Amino acid sequence: MIIKRIYHIVRSRIEILPFIFVKFNFKLIGVTGTDGKTTTSTLIYNMLRNDGKKVALITTLGAFVDGKKLTDTGLHITTPSAFTLHKILTKVKNYDFVVLETSSHAIDQRRIVGLLYDTIVYTNITHEHLDYHKTWERYASTKLSLQKYLRKQGYVILNVDDKKSFDFLYPKIKKDFNIFTYGIYNEADFRAVNIAKNLFDIKSKYLSLSVVSDLIGEYNISNSLAAIAALYSFDISIKSILKTLEHFPSIDGRFDIISKDPFVIVDFAHTPNAIKNILDTIDRMKTNQSRVITVFGAPGRRDHTKRPLMGKSASDYSDIIIITSDDPRDENLENIFSDISKGIDRKKFRKDINFFRIDDRYEAIKKALNLYRKDDIIALLGKGHEKSNAILGKEIPWSDKDKTLKLIKKRKS
Repeated sequence: MIIKRIYHIVRSRIEILPFIFVKFNFKLIGVTGTDGKTTTSTLIYNMLRNDGKKVALITTLGAFVDGKKLTDTGLHITTPSAFTLHKILTKVKNYDFVVLETSSHAIDQRRIVGLLYDTIVYTNITHEHLDYHKTWERYASTKLSLQKYLRKQGYVILNVDDKKSFDFLYPKIKKDFNIFTYGIYNEADFRAVNIAKNLFDIKSKYLSLSVVSDLIGEYNISNSLAAIAALYSFDISIKSILKTLEHFPSIDGRFDIISKDPFVIVDFAHTPNAIKNILDTIDRMKTNQSRVITVFGAPGRRDHTKRPLMGKSASDYSDIIIITSDDPRDENLENIFSDISKGIDRKKFRKDINFFRIDDRYEAIKKALNLYRKDDIIALLGKGHEKSNAILGKEIPWSDKDKTLKLIKKRKS
């Protein structure tokens, strides 16, 4: 792992050589954390665009300029390679803003070398990537080291509700940078109160807002607060913020309701915390007759310690669970399924009654549709926007959305 890390660091420094004389004139806003990065980044991007700013967005979903997709950033990648990243940034060097979703791998491997951030947003730091970072503390320390790339008068945006990461980060950065905090359950510079369905108020000494939002779930209120706090220092109009929240475009693979009959949601949730958040939100949507049918898996050759925790999150909020393939790579599916199963309540879930293991993801989705009855909600988790499934060294074309819609069409014909 050490040799591999050194390789990536050296590679990144070599890759930026063609761009060392390029001057970037934009303000750079970075969004990092475990969950919520893409939504928060996209919120900031749209708020800036609605305010008339020239802005580019680089996330897991690709690079976007003026509302149009410029390029993909790579398979299973959040922040692209140093060369690809600087190539994109060179094209927008005279823009007003760039919003960059910044992963821990990108920080550790120095893909962002040569950049200087004006604001950094932390969404949360939960259980993820421990195959790479080994411990949560090392993972959090990598996230913390992003401060090395922040301007002296820069801003750091912290989530007070994510207590473990807040207690880790705040003491280490409070003396060196400006800090804005946000939250729902704890006192913060930007706090959501009076939450009711798609309405909430923002309690803050800086501004007072009553918000109507298209976004679903408390975790998305948190993402909205993070975006607002990030933009406060840039004097973005309240009108632009409210317009964005009220008419926020759906994000591919993020609480993506692809069908209402049957009711199917596709989401990228692939961490214990993300699965908990998405299923908790779905649970609040249920009627007395509803069942939640959850289809998910866990990547092969990646953090195996999170698998039982993913199973527990699914177990806590689902009525039916179907474990299936999700980028197994060359790892035996039985090992992956066994790890996930350790977190599932076996008193609540009984094999082949409301708990199923189906290797083929297509067959797993078909099973979910066959089990579906009126008022149920199917949650297809893990793949989200992705267009392939990594199996035995190959990227097999795959889309949860496309495959499911074809199955639904076939069933109705």
